Amino acid sequence: MGQDKSLLAYHGKPQREHLTDLLRPYCAEVWWSVNADQVDGLPDSAPPFVVDAFAVNSPLNGILSAFQQNPAVAWLVVACDMPRLTGRTLDALVAARNPAKAATTVYDSDGQAPEPLLTIYEPAIGPILLRRLAEGVRSPRNMLLESDIHVVTAPDIGELLNVNDPDTRARWQS
Repeated sequence: MGQDKSLLAYHGKPQREHLTDLLRPYCAEVWWSVNADQVDGLPDSAPPFVVDAFAVNSPLNGILSAFQQNPAVAWLVVACDMPRLTGRTLDALVAARNPAKAATTVYDSDGQAPEPLLTIYEPAIGPILLRRLAEGVRSPRNMLLESDIHVVTAPDIGELLNVNDPDTRARWQS
């Protein structure tokens, strides 16, 4: 995208703020995953944040860093580049949660594989993710595929649209 996707405004405010508001009913606390370069730019009023702690260029960094912050809780992970996401999909995900599984997730926008960036990761998966990273696996999707997870269909897969480049953003906004 060429810029911090969490600062793009789709709903009259930066996506980071929109998602914080959207997630508050589902989480005791909303945490932001940031890299070290983003920390200085955070406003004083920012929610708590987890700084990437691993030398891996993957969304897995934020997930593992969250478990390093608190390994005893489940983490609801939501990507900042899903501007269509609503409470309807979050309601479905939370209602389907199965704490006996390593994670509860939705099928991705293709309906074929788990969407690792809209997933409730249970505490039991933290050590598995760390071990798989040490073995060279960097894909959270592959790690989910290898684990005992619960996958549900989102009520509207259109909500899972990832806006990762300027062309997709322009098409979505028009």
